[in-house]
Amino acid sequence: MTQTSSLSSSPKKTGATRPQWWALAHDCIARLRATEADIVDLERRAAAGDAAAIDTLMQYEGGDGPRPHSRRGVTPAPSDAKLMARANGARHLPPEEWDDIAADGGDPFATAQDGGTRAAIQLPLRDVILLARLAATFRDEAGWAACLRPGALTVMVGLEPSLSLGKLLTAAMLPEGWSTQSRVARSTQHRVLQLPDRPIREKELERLLHHPAPILLPIMRQEDLPDLLNNGAMGADVLSLAKLNADILFFVLSISHSATGRIDADSVRALLPNDECLANLEAGHLAMACRAPTAREVAERISLMTRTAPTDEVARVRSGPAIIDGTTPAHQAVRNIVEDLAAWQAGDLGWSEMSRSLLVHGAPGTGKTYLARQMAEAAGVALVEGSFAEWQAAGHLGHMLAAMIKCCDAAIATAPSVLFIDEVDAAGSRFDGDQHGMSYRTQVVNGFLQQIDRLARTPGVILIGACNQISRLDPAITRPGRFDQILRMPLPSIADIRRIMAKVLADTLPEIEIDSLARAAVGKTPAELDAALRAATADARRQRLPMSSDLMRRHLGIDQPNPELLRRIAVHEAGHALAAELLVPGSVLKLSLSDRDGRTERRSTFVELTVEEIERELLILMSGRAAERLVLSTISGGAGGDKESDLALATALVLQMDRELGLGHNGDGWLGPADMRRLTEEERLRIRAKLDQAARKAYALLGRRTDSLVNISNELMQRREMNAHTLAQFLSDATPDPMQHLPMDAVG
Repeated sequence: MTQTSSLSSSPKKTGATRPQWWALAHDCIARLRATEADIVDLERRAAAGDAAAIDTLMQYEGGDGPRPHSRRGVTPAPSDAKLMARANGARHLPPEEWDDIAADGGDPFATAQDGGTRAAIQLPLRDVILLARLAATFRDEAGWAACLRPGALTVMVGLEPSLSLGKLLTAAMLPEGWSTQSRVARSTQHRVLQLPDRPIREKELERLLHHPAPILLPIMRQEDLPDLLNNGAMGADVLSLAKLNADILFFVLSISHSATGRIDADSVRALLPNDECLANLEAGHLAMACRAPTAREVAERISLMTRTAPTDEVARVRSGPAIIDGTTPAHQAVRNIVEDLAAWQAGDLGWSEMSRSLLVHGAPGTGKTYLARQMAEAAGVALVEGSFAEWQAAGHLGHMLAAMIKCCDAAIATAPSVLFIDEVDAAGSRFDGDQHGMSYRTQVVNGFLQQIDRLARTPGVILIGACNQISRLDPAITRPGRFDQILRMPLPSIADIRRIMAKVLADTLPEIEIDSLARAAVGKTPAELDAALRAATADARRQRLPMSSDLMRRHLGIDQPNPELLRRIAVHEAGHALAAELLVPGSVLKLSLSDRDGRTERRSTFVELTVEEIERELLILMSGRAAERLVLSTISGGAGGDKESDLALATALVLQMDRELGLGHNGDGWLGPADMRRLTEEERLRIRAKLDQAARKAYALLGRRTDSLVNISNELMQRREMNAHTLAQFLSDATPDPMQHLPMDAVG
């Protein structure tokens, strides 16, 4: 057995010198980008019914086929001359634009002539990092080719086995026509690299050795080396996966944080710690640092993460709960947790006395992730991030649960810390109607519940969960005792939008224009607002023009409003609000209107969950469509759509009455949740009858107050947002409708 070293020790490089492995790494990245583009093309063709594309995609995604055949050429690896040009400080932008970008805190080296700072095809950060480390390990094409010789056995220490590793090698490193397999079939139509996707046992290794195909054996630690390979006569090459160092980080940032393949290397180099510190940097901390917008800011974050500061200096850096800007209950809850955590650290509060977990739900882009990062920053503690999507990408059930446990272990090891878990709704529920994959979902949910309970017993770890659709969560996750608080993250109010915009535009636009923009931008998420502000600022800089409202409206996508659509949405939401206030006074909290949709936020109408309450809720859900029919004489599909739409919620209520609540035609029977794909004809007819009945009653209720309906819709179009106090002004002469005191069937 031969022991080889992946990297020789050398002083830090300066100037235009690049490591030997740089060209191999660039070639891998070019191939990975081409593969990503091909996969997108295959998915498009498969969606259109192309059978060949479907077969190719299924084989590749399942790991049974080689890299998809490309319809486009792969960009070759850059020449030595081009690499030298990228490494030097030559300016590719006009001097004024270069200086403006630098003055704004950007990276002119990384900025393309069109103003972009990222490549057209973005690659997963972990894939880029791993490819750079592999390239640094093999050094050049010849070193990698040696691993693919028939009979070759290469052991890679520090490389974690997983299904995703095989797909990455197939996409970016293996020659055309090759694939990876954990166990090669006796007859295969293409060349194969044998690559175990889990820690290997002695017997499994023996089976691999009986096939002449080359073997790449990933193991996490040297002591995990199978006994069979401890015999020096085996002829295995044992490599250690190159650890993160400055050169590898430079390469990664030139891919992830640049549209040109260049970064401000001198500034980054000056900020980075030594290679030993970089090698010991946790993967989660590196990922957190790399969320900064420029390579320099990434280096600044890493520098802060790796330096040991005196206790009093750390205390001065903390800004406390005041930096958490937002007016929602979720923001206030986070401020309270930060204050309690500080009291716990000072010994003034017991761990069992404070709120230690929070589940935030809301639409994508509303700022759930940013809120968790603000919490960690305000508290001055480590942030560990994980997500169900990331864990599921690790492979089969065993890999997924191991990734979950590893993430929780990291939070416990760095306590005091904030553990942020995103996409909790991807765990699914053990009680939904789909029986397919039920065993998998049950084990995933049970594993997650065990980790929640474990974290609750661990002083110093604050758990923050986030999801888009809380209705998809397993009931055990949301029951009391798991998450201390469950709060919704709404879309920002006009006041919040105004505050977000003023941070950037206060010095360039008058307050009245910012206010007008804020009203027109209702319905936009914080992520959309941030992207539009950055794009408009860059656009103004490139065109040498002052910032303007027109420019902001164009980047926000609100420069061409549709008056007819706005009126229809306003009428629809006014119908919901008026019906709710007439039947359950004081239940409406806020109405909002955007160029694409509207929202009526209200308190639950359920107290005792009686038939009368459910049928009253059905009427309110159908009143948006009834208002359209009353005022506009036609209805639209706006009440339909996803599982959170009016029609979906109303349909679910009817089925719950009959199947789960013992309030319908099944008497006291409990039949469990309905499977929408397997409804009986009787159920379909009953749903139609109940919704038709609710729609007729909504029409009758609103028909007696058409003037109020029109006035509310007109005011909503003008204001774009109405709170309960504003709405009450239009209902001052209205009394609760008598139908709220009668059975629904008594209303004509």
